[in-house]
Amino acid sequence: MSPRLDAEFLASLAETGKAAGSRFPWYRGAIIGLGALNYPEEIPPLYTHLLEHYIPEKDKKLETRKILEGLTKASGIVGAAKTGNAVRPLSLVIPEHLKDDTCYRRNETFEEAAKRGRTLHTKIYSRNPTFDDKKTLRAAPDYYWIVTNLFYGYIFSFDDILDDLETGHCIISALLGIDCQEQVRNHMIGMQLNGVERKEIEAFRNVVLRLAEKLGVQFKSEPIPVPDVPAGAKI
Repeated sequence: MSPRLDAEFLASLAETGKAAGSRFPWYRGAIIGLGALNYPEEIPPLYTHLLEHYIPEKDKKLETRKILEGLTKASGIVGAAKTGNAVRPLSLVIPEHLKDDTCYRRNETFEEAAKRGRTLHTKIYSRNPTFDDKKTLRAAPDYYWIVTNLFYGYIFSFDDILDDLETGHCIISALLGIDCQEQVRNHMIGMQLNGVERKEIEAFRNVVLRLAEKLGVQFKSEPIPVPDVPAGAKI
């Protein structure tokens, strides 16, 4: 167990994330948060502790796959470098019987992925009156194309392992870790518009923020609270 993230602290972190429920387990957000906060060395001891104390035997293979998928999806937020730094040391402590060498995205066509990605993008943003999609398109057309077709297509909307809302949990945890306040706000609103309760978001938000505090990470400004759904939003 890491001397910085000891068993007592992790038990309190589990309590912090309890209101998020089993759909958004505290430990998945914590591992993604550690990668985003640039503490990948804390991931292997945390994962080992989870196997010993928190994840039931029957769920270990699926949860391991979901953790790796969460880190993979976080690559669209924190970048390939931080994701690589997170998954490589983690892979060294995954027991052989829990490993999965399948490449799940291998046989997807661009058309399938891009269509699914645009659907998810619309699902998150279209009902939020404070979000101007065309602002990004005007700012950088190539960036907009890459995000909507490739990031949302191949990374975020792929749902064989994590569904759209589980993906939202991963995205928000990563955004909190890299202190992207505007994007955090929009994704928190998007999750509420798609049925997630405010208290669930608040719980998994606080998991990442408590990790940051414990590790001495200083953010540029005060972390954003969970916003209300804007007036005029189509619920």
